[in-house]
Amino acid sequence: MFEIFSVGDSAYLQAVLNAVAMISGTGDYRTAAGVGGLIGVMIIMLRALMQWDGRGIRYQDLFLAYVLWLMLYAPSVKVFIEDAYTGSVVAVDHVPLGPAVVGSVMSNMGYRTTRLFEQAFAMPSMTGHGFADSLQTLTAVRKNLLSRVSLGAANAPKAGSDMETSFANYVKECTLTGVDLNLKSVDTILRDANPLNAIRFDSDIYMTEIFVGRQPQTQTCTNAWTNLGVVANGDFSAALENLLQQTLGVEAAADTVPKIQEAFDALAGPGVINAADYMLMSAILPMFEKGVVGRHEDAMYWTKAAMVEQAIQQRNTQWAAEQTLFAKIVRPMMAFIEGLSYAIAPIMAFVVLFGSVGLRMNIGYFSMLLWIQLWMPILAVINLFINMSAAGKMAALASSNYNLPSMLGIYQLDMELQQWLSMGGMLAASTPAITLMLIYRGAVTATHFLGRMDGSDYVNERIATPDVTSPAPVLNAKPSISTARCRVSPKPAATKSCPPFRRGGI
Repeated sequence: MFEIFSVGDSAYLQAVLNAVAMISGTGDYRTAAGVGGLIGVMIIMLRALMQWDGRGIRYQDLFLAYVLWLMLYAPSVKVFIEDAYTGSVVAVDHVPLGPAVVGSVMSNMGYRTTRLFEQAFAMPSMTGHGFADSLQTLTAVRKNLLSRVSLGAANAPKAGSDMETSFANYVKECTLTGVDLNLKSVDTILRDANPLNAIRFDSDIYMTEIFVGRQPQTQTCTNAWTNLGVVANGDFSAALENLLQQTLGVEAAADTVPKIQEAFDALAGPGVINAADYMLMSAILPMFEKGVVGRHEDAMYWTKAAMVEQAIQQRNTQWAAEQTLFAKIVRPMMAFIEGLSYAIAPIMAFVVLFGSVGLRMNIGYFSMLLWIQLWMPILAVINLFINMSAAGKMAALASSNYNLPSMLGIYQLDMELQQWLSMGGMLAASTPAITLMLIYRGAVTATHFLGRMDGSDYVNERIATPDVTSPAPVLNAKPSISTARCRVSPKPAATKSCPPFRRGGI
């Protein structure tokens, strides 16, 4: 029995090996081997004619090629494919012996080495949880709680309720009223780690409208805060857990908060940050921002309202563009190259009979299988680096006066998550180049990898400090279509002050 650990996609690898098994069982497969042997004889004869040192015909090359074909590509075996991430196992019959043996040896070496690395690192394992799983978990919570659209049905945990409008109204008409009266400070609001206590403003005079039942209710700020807290800590939190269940990949909604808590414990230490408060604060924070916009609009501060709204939309667009690193970059690439390496097995069976040329090509082919299996250990080392670096930043945030998971702490955490996720994406994408450098000892691959670490200039300093002088181009092309807003003179007999519309500068 031969077992291959799939580091890409086990279903894709199963389909590829099924195709290889089908091809190797046909008569065309043996015919192709015969043609390859004929070409090998011709190559050996031509080399013998072109050499004048008297060594003659190298029959041993052809004999060795034929023996290797009989050993590696003629017999077939049954292969079990085990997914390295889910543990599911599928079987494929009649796979050529050579790719099956080499793939089994290499994949076992790579996967088991990775597991030993992870046991020694004592960090959340990549094979069991995924690449940069702790960072991905915290990012997924923020990304899926940014707006009413992402909340979906969770925004109405009870019939007739509307959590976003309720919290936005409370912030606009209660919380910020307390700020205007100097009874609350913005700094206190942003640094309070309790999601509901942060926006609390007790008043029996000021009122707001909330939607926590079948009918809208106009209540005092004190009563509204109490009723919002009952729904937020009850039905709304349960709805958030259901919303995040599929995103975080847990089996039940009750496992959502423990999954988030596990991520925080790995980065900041056990019990330092409360996962349930982080989840609820991540949902309330966009609603707080919407309340700030509404307050500026009510006060007719249109510029401030537009500025805050633009910042919110740009933030949401940036988070929406973020992709899961391991799922979107590394794993599809590994799955494709892994399947490709087994798919070309019939071609390698054809070229092995070329003699010494085919033997060198097969050595390169088996080196390719080793190259793929080195990815997992390298990724495990990168995962350790990302987790340890992020843990240091998380510990600094937790020990400072940001009071995670306060609003200010979440803002700072967002920047750290984006930084280390982008760093992890760059290193993960560089994994093939790193392992290729080890296998083939190529200076080109080393230069490519080091080039990715070059600190490029991403800031255009000419925006703030333009050049005093700059040379004009020899030829300056005009736009094909240009428009202008015409100004009409108040005089009755006057005509428009702008020229007629022209296309193409004609």
